[in-house]
Amino acid sequence: MSALALFDLDNTLLDRASAFARWSKRFIEENDLPSRAWSVIEHVDVDGTRSRRLFFDELRAQFGITTGSEDLIARYYVDYPACFTIESETVEALRLLRSRGWKVAVVTNGPRAQWRKLEVTNLADEVDGVCISEVVGAQKPDTAIFREAARTCGLALDGWMVGDSASADIAGGQRAGLRTIWMARGREWDLTQDSPDAIVSTIPEAVDVILQSVYGPALSA
Repeated sequence: MSALALFDLDNTLLDRASAFARWSKRFIEENDLPSRAWSVIEHVDVDGTRSRRLFFDELRAQFGITTGSEDLIARYYVDYPACFTIESETVEALRLLRSRGWKVAVVTNGPRAQWRKLEVTNLADEVDGVCISEVVGAQKPDTAIFREAARTCGLALDGWMVGDSASADIAGGQRAGLRTIWMARGREWDLTQDSPDAIVSTIPEAVDVILQSVYGPALSA
């Protein structure tokens, strides 16, 4: 197996839920929205899977926001990435993996603005490649984006995919011939779908699974 480890970005390497909550608090304050706004925003967001056009169109309709959706979207992609932080344990785990000769790449669906999240957290310095769907012209679960990530690392498409989405990360990774690790985020795996090779709660746990698969428990630490 080539030493290739691919990681999803939002709610895998970075805590998207916390960053979105921070952005939402600021958005509510700046637009003088009512106390019920947070629950509406959270619902309309659909855990980040809804297009930002539909997201802001719905918020404008719900709360009578007069600023146009295009302006709101433009501001969002400036303010929202700045709300991200990265846990030191995640950085240390990635550094451990790379110190063992592994190539690490980020594989994320989304617009070019995803890159800003890597910049504000300095995550770009901790990986060997980044594939953003809008940039490469393919999105998970399409095998093409995984293949491009491997190419950027100079390796064959053979290794691991770590992510929180059952369809994009796990099913997509399996389709690409990768072993998979699911970030549970407090959820139970849907047993009607093909199971990942491992289920974890943190990046250090995921890295431990990857290293143990090659070196065994004694040498993975």
